Formats: sequence, C-alpha cells, structure tokens
Amino acid sequence: MNMDKLSPLLYFTTANGGPDISFLRAEREVGILNHCFDDIEAFMGKLQQTAEAATVLNQRKKKKKKSKKQSAEDELLATKARPPPDGEFVDIFQKFKYCFSLLARLKSTITNPSSEDLIHHVFKPLDMMVKTTGGPAFGAAVSSPALTSSAVSLLQDTLTEEERQLWTSLGPNWTHPRSQLRGPVAPYTPVFFDGWKPETVRPDGQVWEDPVESQHKLETLREKQESLIVHQDSLPPGPDRLYCCSYDFIARNSSELSVQQGETLEVIESSKRWWKCRNRFNQVGFVPFNILEPMAHIESPVHNKAPSTLTLAPPSPPALPQTTPTHSPQRPRSLPSYNQHVQAVEENDKVTLVNDELLQRLTNGKTNLNKPLVIPRSADTSLPLDYHSPPEEVAEWLKGKGFSEPTVSCLGVLTGAQLFSLNKEELRSVIPEEGARVYSQLAVQRSLLEDARRATELEAVMEKQKMKVDLKLESSTL
Repeated sequence: MNMDKLSPLLYFTTANGGPDISFLRAEREVGILNHCFDDIEAFMGKLQQTAEAATVLNQRKKKKKKSKKQSAEDELLATKARPPPDGEFVDIFQKFKYCFSLLARLKSTITNPSSEDLIHHVFKPLDMMVKTTGGPAFGAAVSSPALTSSAVSLLQDTLTEEERQLWTSLGPNWTHPRSQLRGPVAPYTPVFFDGWKPETVRPDGQVWEDPVESQHKLETLREKQESLIVHQDSLPPGPDRLYCCSYDFIARNSSELSVQQGETLEVIESSKRWWKCRNRFNQVGFVPFNILEPMAHIESPVHNKAPSTLTLAPPSPPALPQTTPTHSPQRPRSLPSYNQHVQAVEENDKVTLVNDELLQRLTNGKTNLNKPLVIPRSADTSLPLDYHSPPEEVAEWLKGKGFSEPTVSCLGVLTGAQLFSLNKEELRSVIPEEGARVYSQLAVQRSLLEDARRATELEAVMEKQKMKVDLKLESSTL
C-alpha cells in the first residue's frame, strides 16, 4: 500500500496575510489521515513479513523431517511467523473506519487522488485484513469509531460491486452511521505507531476538536433541525385548534397568510405573537394572534360584525421553513402612507378600539405617562439578520461578524428562525470553538430586532391616532 502524502487544497488567508483557520483545520485533518495511512501500510508490511517467514519455516521443516534439532535461525523464523496480537488487528480495523469518515469530511478539500480514489485504494488492504483474520466476523465486531452519515453515503456512492460485497459482509458497525446503531459507541482517539500527535491548540488559543466527532455533532444538529421541520408540518388536525378571524389581515410577505373576517383557520403552532395557521385551501402562513378567536368561545355569529381591516404592523414573525429554493421576500422598510389608511380609519370605531387596546398593551397598561412618548429611530431600518432570513443571508451575516469558515459552513445551512432557536449548549456542542460567541452575537441581534419591532408597533399606533385627530379637525373646520 504505497500512498503519497496528501495536501489540503484550500487557499484562504486572513487580513494580515496569515493562513485562515479553515486552511489550518484542513491541514491538520489531512495530517491525521496521512498518519492513519502510514500505520495501515506499516501493518500490511508486517503481515507480509509474517506470511513470508511462515512459508520459509514450513519449507525448512520439510527438509529437516529426520532431524529433531532446531537451529537458532529456525527459532527466529518461528518468532517472525507468529501473527500480531488481536489488539493490533483491532487498532487497524479502527483506523480503516476512521479513514472513511475523514475521507468523507475532506471530500471537497483533497484531490489527485480524490476521496473516491482513496476509498478504492483502501479497500485492497481491508480485503487482506478480513482474509487474514479468517473472515468478516472479527472486523464486524469492531464498533468504535462509528461511521458518520456522510461516510456511509460516500461508500454507497463509490464502491464497486465487489467492494460492496466486502463492505456489507462487515455488518451494521460498518454500514450504518452512529445515529442508527443500537446502544452507545465508545469514543475513539487514534494512537499512531511513530508517536505523532496532532496539534491540540489552535493559534488563537482555542482547543482543536476531533474532526470525526465534530462531524458527528454537525450531522446530529442537522437531523434535529430536519425532524423539527417534519414535526411542525405533520401535526394532526383537531377541533381544539380551530379559530375564527375577527378582522381581515393582508399578508406583507411570503411567510404571512392573508385572511378574511369570519374565516376559519386551523392553528398549527401557537407561540408568542404570531401563530402558524392553515386555511381551507391548505395554505400555511403566520397570522397575528390577536385577530383570532377560538371557535368554542364564539357565542354570536362572526358575520354579524362590521367588516374591518387590521392595519397595525405587528412584530415580524419567524420565517416559514422552505422546501424549495425561493428568493428572499421583500421586507417592509417604512410605514404605509397616509392615503392608504384614511378610508379605513374614517368612522371606524371598532378599529379605533382595537388600536387603543394595543396601545394600552404596548405601554404596559400605563395610561397616565409622565414622560412624552419617544420612538427611537435608526438611520437604517434594514437589519442584516432576522427571522425571515434564508440560509444565504445567515451565511453572509456570519461572515460579516468574522466567524470562521467551518462555523459559516456549519450554521450557514440554517434559516434565521432556525439559528435563533438554538441555545448556547447546542451551539457549543456543534462548534465548540465559537459557539459561545455566536450565541452572544445572536443575543445582540435579537435585542435589535425586538427594538425595531417595538418601534414599528408604536409608530403605527401613533400614526393612526394622528390621522383620527386630523380628520376630526378637518370635519370641525368644515
């Protein structure tokens, strides 16, 4: 097994011209992979020497059948012909499995040879190992380290028919990822024959994590996000979740749902101020909670109420998970114009009552404020990250905050709503080096979004109050 040394093909640099952390990470992981190859190659050489010594010893024994005297040379050959202990076989089988997960993780980083080329190359000594141990049973019992999901996918897509037969003969410990194995799998850290150890501390002082374990955590996070999406979209219908709309509401972007007064909706998810609902056309979107009444509590027919349109701008809802790629919906950057609302406000006492009630809630029930109401404004109302943000905006926001490429790659696949849903421990488990800093930046961003939401709500309420006063003044003047 003669293998050339691999080198990472990443060329990132920092602002000061030094190597980017992504390059250093790839270089470290390629170094670990190369040392695994070295140990596998050395062990194959050892097996070859054992086989050769055994052949020579058998030949010498045939020639000396009549002589019972054993020479020192025969004793030396007998020692060399003894197979390595079982522990060494286990160690090499473990390094085979570790190599598969590393090759999948480095698939986009190495070339000439590629990860696929090396998979074929590694299966030749693996076949020799299985035959030397008398069949697949010995190797099949090696559970640690568990393969990553990406390693299993790489093997499924790469192996020839003959290689696939060998692979499947080794059983679930080799063909299933850790998430599909029964019971816990012992942690694994490779120990190399020459005593080499990869660097444990990064240049910035943070500790390097084992690359395969890091990949397991990343895949666990992705599976969790996918299961959450499936769970949210597959809730069974029920009468307790049927609500009636008290007012019309016009959606402002693709994540919201336009509804009419008197329309019946099924509430799929009720959290905070926006509820995720489904209408009779099976359309799903977010609706303000304060225009919904449970069907069981409605005593009089809804259609007897005077038609009206709720025009207050509530806080922005979380973005709906998208199964197909779409461009980012436009978000409102200013309040609706005066002319758009004069007709809706004119002689509409019910809307005024709703506005007054919302204003009461926004001011925490304080009707007599000693200080004048001041609505803070920012120079730019657009925010770089919010609950609507698609994965592309999340990735750009992470890059703008100076996070490393692995962090951007890991979290850049999430939407804004999914990223905001992660707590500090989840972030630390996936990206130990920068998880705490990501959580801190998200806390700041969440605070900015909350401030912007409150300002929007108060501006809308005050604008309507101003319009009502202006209309009354015009009427009295006439």
